[in-house]
Amino acid sequence: MDVNGTRFHLLLGEADWRSCAVEPEGGAPGVDPEGGAEAGGGEPYVAWDEGRLALTLWPRVFQFKAPPGPLLDPSARRGAGRDRFGNWYWIDDDERRVLVSSSGSGRTTTFWRLQDPSDAGAPPAGSFRARVAPPAPQAEGLRGLAVTGHHYLVVGTSAPPGLLVFDLHAGGPPEQLLWPAPFAPFDMAPAPDGGLWILDRDNRAMWGLDCHLKVLRRDPPAVVAQLDDFQNRDGTARVPPRQRVPIAPVLLAAVKDPIAIEALADGTVLILDRQPDGARPSSAVHRYRHDAALGAPQFLDVMGEHAEPGAPVPFELRAHDIAVAGGRLYAASRTGLQAFAFELAIDGDAWKLVPSADYFPMRFFGAKALVAGADRPFYDFSDGFIDLVAQPRARYRGAAVVTTRILDGKEPGCVWHRLLLDAAIPGAASVEVWSRASDERADLADDRLAWSREPPLAIRPEGPELPFVPRLSPCADGPGDGTWELLFQRARGRWCQLRLRLTGDGTTTPAMRALRAYYPRFSYLANYLPAAYREDPESASFLDRFLALFEGFFTSIEDRMAAAQLLLDVRSAPPDALDWLAGFFGVALDPAWDDARRRLFIQHAMDFFRWRGTIRGLRMALDLAIARCPSERIFADRAPTRHDGVRVIEKFRTRRTPGVVLGDVTDLEGIRALPITDRWKPDQGGKALVEAWRATLAAGDPTASPASFPIRRPLDATAATWAAFCRRALGFVPSATDADRRLWQDFLERAYVTPAALDQAWGASATSTGFSQVPVPSALPPDGAALGDWYRFEGVLAVRRAAHRFVVALPVPPSDTGNAPDYQERLRLAERLVALEKPAHTVFEVKFYWVMFRIGDARLAIDTHIHQGSRAPELLGPMVLGERYLAESYLAPRPPQDAADRRVLGRDPIRG
Repeated sequence: MDVNGTRFHLLLGEADWRSCAVEPEGGAPGVDPEGGAEAGGGEPYVAWDEGRLALTLWPRVFQFKAPPGPLLDPSARRGAGRDRFGNWYWIDDDERRVLVSSSGSGRTTTFWRLQDPSDAGAPPAGSFRARVAPPAPQAEGLRGLAVTGHHYLVVGTSAPPGLLVFDLHAGGPPEQLLWPAPFAPFDMAPAPDGGLWILDRDNRAMWGLDCHLKVLRRDPPAVVAQLDDFQNRDGTARVPPRQRVPIAPVLLAAVKDPIAIEALADGTVLILDRQPDGARPSSAVHRYRHDAALGAPQFLDVMGEHAEPGAPVPFELRAHDIAVAGGRLYAASRTGLQAFAFELAIDGDAWKLVPSADYFPMRFFGAKALVAGADRPFYDFSDGFIDLVAQPRARYRGAAVVTTRILDGKEPGCVWHRLLLDAAIPGAASVEVWSRASDERADLADDRLAWSREPPLAIRPEGPELPFVPRLSPCADGPGDGTWELLFQRARGRWCQLRLRLTGDGTTTPAMRALRAYYPRFSYLANYLPAAYREDPESASFLDRFLALFEGFFTSIEDRMAAAQLLLDVRSAPPDALDWLAGFFGVALDPAWDDARRRLFIQHAMDFFRWRGTIRGLRMALDLAIARCPSERIFADRAPTRHDGVRVIEKFRTRRTPGVVLGDVTDLEGIRALPITDRWKPDQGGKALVEAWRATLAAGDPTASPASFPIRRPLDATAATWAAFCRRALGFVPSATDADRRLWQDFLERAYVTPAALDQAWGASATSTGFSQVPVPSALPPDGAALGDWYRFEGVLAVRRAAHRFVVALPVPPSDTGNAPDYQERLRLAERLVALEKPAHTVFEVKFYWVMFRIGDARLAIDTHIHQGSRAPELLGPMVLGERYLAESYLAPRPPQDAADRRVLGRDPIRG
């Protein structure tokens, strides 16, 4: 409803547009269409475009006109496959070599070939070779090739019938698997479980292999009487007879000429039939679950729904090969110039091929294979394989008529105001509007009223009439894309119905997203002008419609004025207004933030600025920018009870308390016990400190008896014991070295002012030349002022090194994959934010921690996630010098140690 009380009926979304009646051109009473109804028989008239969320004319596939010439023959097919690293393998034309196109170099080389006896020769002198050379596989005629999910390259051989199996991880020569005749492999397809499907065209059969390349057998085992090796004296068996299952292929009785096989994710198989039985010459696709056919075969002549005008109907697609990728079936035509796509609609055993109008040209198709890899299709081109990519060759039906449902104006004699249409109407397309209205609904339902032609639609240069509404489609700003409008001329009555005629030139189509029909009309003539202007009905009608043009302009402005409060509420403000709202606080929002983060920040900006520069403010900024699902909890007054988010640990607090207690789980020393005892003081004398140190060492090694207490970290095995003793006895760990000489001298100068005062306190005359000659103590000073000065200096130094420093620990969520680029991007973002929000005099460090259970680094029931361990392989990233931490990354192994989906000898345990 606008400010004048005018409402509108809305058609938006697929369900609303599908509720409209659709007719061919010429089906509208009272319409004089140009050209009449199209031929083409039975195809739909309109379609719903999921990409643009709009109703369009029915799309037709662009059919490349093939020049006269021979069609591709299945004998030109060569098996092909792609491994996980992007390398392509296929059989050469001579059927004696397997070629490989390496993803790194892009060069095509010979991967393996059948050896002739004449090729055998002595190896070069000085080369390493096997003492007994392994026998080379003796085979002829390589036919069919595939790379399984467990990274085995399988190649079929015709003589002797069998398979060659290459281990692409371990390398080495192939293993030859001989097959019982008859067996003539023609095509292969990898199964989703790591197995393989083999098509035997000559025998109209297929074989299924599991991940261990063993034949799948579904039939119940047949009991065959066979005696055990150990028998009774009378010749009877001591144990029950063994069960032997015969190995047999799946016979494709319903398939006349199978030439291609593809495996689906549900374990079923698709078979391409080149010459199906029946009157239709198009290819057909059969679906099998092992030896059971599922549903009816799908003929590829259903492309007739998208065929161009003048093309033979139905469109006869004779396929050369098929591939399944991304939920689609791709079929390469025997012309070798084009491929066609079908959506796979599968519901249990029922299935259907839904044609797509996308145009897939094939340039210089070599006819070897159409292969799926990395969830997209490829075809052989020149000396390798390239992507099969859709090209923009849009073709559409010429025209269609869409009739809306009957609309209710709520009052008798309702004057329907205007029509707004959010649509893209290119120059070669058009949308014409008819209307009819009556106070009796039966007049419209019985089709008694004639249709009235409305004025042509005009695009609104200022955009939609609704205040602060973004565009409905991401594909905006195209030709004729925007909001179109017209003013109803004769639509008067409670009930109204609209008819839209969509036309195009075959290459373009209107795309209608939303329709709004406004009612009743707010009359400037009736509300603002004297009654004298309404005395003549004819002139009053003209004046009313004339003033309605201005009303449409001014009402849009009044709507925006009335809805101005929406801009000041962060919950209702459009995305374009969020930067303007943030300007009230003098803030420029991060362009990388989504709308939810931007709205959350603006809503709690006062809370954020109140805590800015504090630990809580740092957590707010980091959680808002890094958290995957930021919520109101970030700005809650009460601190969260769980410590699984961003942690800020001030260094000065770790002098006497372990960092892990404060949340720094990267502290390598872990949790330590601190007994409540009196610490040593300098007035107790150095002897008491030395005796306590000797007693500590004697508890672990009775033979240890040091002469004195070291005031610098030992370089032997007692370093850890020494550090723990210092924290317990002194309250700090001495850290002064010769590099701190200037600090030590400044400390003494501030304490004694003159060298003479220092000499008097220490009882020595070594400083008579000045404080610059006093070295940093390397051994425990004698009792008295010197011992007290050393003790106080070490305490000051410990505070100095921890003051104004803090560590920011970022959580690594359990769902992270540990990719180094993700870590570095998050690290750089956190460093930039902390640098902006921290106090100017502070120094910080950003590091990661695992939000999971680690022995010694977590407190149960407080900050522990029962989930994957912090050393789970999927959470560790590869080691990169200067970017990753030790024990939180791994050195990438070489094949076959990186094969995570199979067992590798010497790496994986073998379980019985």
